[in-house]
Amino acid sequence: MKKATLLALTCSLLALGACNRGNQDQLNEAQATDAQNLDELSNDAANVASEAAALENQAEQLNQEAKALDNATGPETPADENIQGM
Repeated sequence: MKKATLLALTCSLLALGACNRGNQDQLNEAQATDAQNLDELSNDAANVASEAAALENQAEQLNQEAKALDNATGPETPADENIQGM
């Protein structure tokens, strides 16, 4: 009797294990949506990185202009000084 019960239990477990295997390589709708969301996030990250690089270049240009203004010479004559004061 024990062997028959064990055999029936084993057969039923094997049958249940084989059910609903499906195609494991196939994406379900939720996974496909997640993949699309990841693609969108990746594109957003690339755009942000591009904007950051552009802002970094702009900041460097502004720093160079500021250094050039710091190195500017004063008025050459007293008359030039009056013009700058206006």
